[in-house]
Amino acid sequence: MRERHSGAWPRYGMEKLLLLALLAGALALFASEKVRADLVALGLLLALMLTGLIDTNEGFSGFASPAVITVVCMFILSGALVRTGVADEMAGLVMASGVRSTLGLTAIVMVLAGGMSSFMNNIAAVTILMPTIFVIAQRTGVPVTKLLIPLSFGSLLGGLTTLVGTPPNLLASEALARAGHEPFRMFDFLPTGLAVFTTGFLYFLLVGSRLVPVRTPAGGPEDGPGMRHYVTEAVIPRGSPLVGRTLEQARLRDVLGVAVVRVHRRYRSERGEGPEDRPWLRYGRYGRDEGDGSYSFVPWPEAVFEEGDHLQLEGDPSVLLQKQGAGLLEIPESSAREEGPELIGEVALSPGSRALGFSVAEADFPGRYGVSVLGLRRNGRQEDERINQLRLETGDVLLVRGPARALAELAHNPDFLVVNRLAGNPRDHRRRWIAIAVMAATVVAAATGMLHISVAALGGVLAMVASGCMPVRDMYAQVDWRVIFMIAALMPLSTAMDPQHTDAARWLAHGLMQLVGDHHPLLAMLVVALLTIGLTQVMSNAACVVLIAPIAIQVAEGLGASPHAFAMAVAIAASTAFITPVGHQANLLVYSVGNYRFDDFVKVGGPLSMLVLITILLVVPWVWPVG
Repeated sequence: MRERHSGAWPRYGMEKLLLLALLAGALALFASEKVRADLVALGLLLALMLTGLIDTNEGFSGFASPAVITVVCMFILSGALVRTGVADEMAGLVMASGVRSTLGLTAIVMVLAGGMSSFMNNIAAVTILMPTIFVIAQRTGVPVTKLLIPLSFGSLLGGLTTLVGTPPNLLASEALARAGHEPFRMFDFLPTGLAVFTTGFLYFLLVGSRLVPVRTPAGGPEDGPGMRHYVTEAVIPRGSPLVGRTLEQARLRDVLGVAVVRVHRRYRSERGEGPEDRPWLRYGRYGRDEGDGSYSFVPWPEAVFEEGDHLQLEGDPSVLLQKQGAGLLEIPESSAREEGPELIGEVALSPGSRALGFSVAEADFPGRYGVSVLGLRRNGRQEDERINQLRLETGDVLLVRGPARALAELAHNPDFLVVNRLAGNPRDHRRRWIAIAVMAATVVAAATGMLHISVAALGGVLAMVASGCMPVRDMYAQVDWRVIFMIAALMPLSTAMDPQHTDAARWLAHGLMQLVGDHHPLLAMLVVALLTIGLTQVMSNAACVVLIAPIAIQVAEGLGASPHAFAMAVAIAASTAFITPVGHQANLLVYSVGNYRFDDFVKVGGPLSMLVLITILLVVPWVWPVG
């Protein structure tokens, strides 16, 4: 702890301005999404230490925080519930319910997602239920896009009911402890969480479900058997009927359900072609030299196809996959071939996938996963690069082909989410009751105060490993380390803002109190909640809590109100990430998989956010009197 004296006040003020400038820069980078959130957090941490606002021990204290350890453990415990089939059996309840209406399925999906999110990571709940929802949509005729947004929102709302349901709850509790107050207990969130979940549940049944759009991806009906809209690549083989025909004559959209986006062609030495000749000018537009002895162009209708042309295609590739044996077009084969029939499936990259940032070629799918990538679907923009050159992003959906064994292993790989569920190796159901018992013991130990939540969670992880519910080799792969590093790097920010350092939290709280004047604390709570809801639409909910909770607690203390009420309001508001798809990784995943538009979240999530805000102002002061 550093001492302050009267002669230090000029520098003290400069430190405050420096901290606020660093914070403003970090917030701008968070909102722009041009730099990964975890890198922004690490950069901010480094800047705080280099500028002397905090010392080295204080800077790295977040990595030893009980809250961070608890989040790590909850990732692993959630993975154990998945591996033992507990979560899959819960998802199977939807199939057994016999419900066929949109409203009925929406209600079941939200309750199931909310219940699962109470004790496991939100992303885990979404990824577990999503494949089942696709099957339900196909069997019932309900458009899958009617269910994906309720799935994501239900997981966010359900996570508000327990201390371990979502990281913001743990971080709000940690902020109280750092400020010298009693932290939240396991089920302190239950009354307010249930009220907020019920609000969201009724909203979807009465209004929200009608606002959720039906999106029909190009190339096939939403609830049909097609594989929907992909960018894929095929080669014109020797003897193909396409050789010598023009793009207009080929009518590939009518015959195969795909459109030619671009043609990649080798230079022909026998024709005297070279890069300097720009031969694509004769065949199409937007041509370019690929630098590997080939060039590409967007073909004119009268462009003539040649043997060996690589065609970049868009559309539903299902017909192409069925007819390629007829010699019309061929999809390049995987270099990793195995005996036995090959299957085709659709997989989405999970938010923590190790393939993120790599191109399809660099990720080496044949060598690493035993499958070949046939196509890629990315929501929101047209891609001009060849498939192998595209760098993978969160939510990308890949069309893959490979042996049944490889696809089954892919379904269990935490890097991916199988959108169209494939028959694969069954879960280890023999240990499901062990996993349930370990999770229940963890919750009871934390809820009764027998053990601190971090100690109980760590004990639960060791019990899962010792009992075989979670193999040691897969334990660390369950953790989204980007989230962990981001939280740990941001936690020392509250230290930099405390009275022993820059006192920025109290200064901001004082400014906020001046804004609301001497009015009722509910007005201050409204301002704090609005600020948090606004920030959580463009940055991590965990980061929002780390930034806003210390200020909110200072505001409550300055007004003589309950700091627990304000911390609870911040935790709930931070999980109200409904207005944009980038507000939470669960939203981002369904945004891409469901082919939604950005404004779909505004239309559905905007009214819900306002209802949650009203619920905060009504329920939080009733459960936690503001004083």
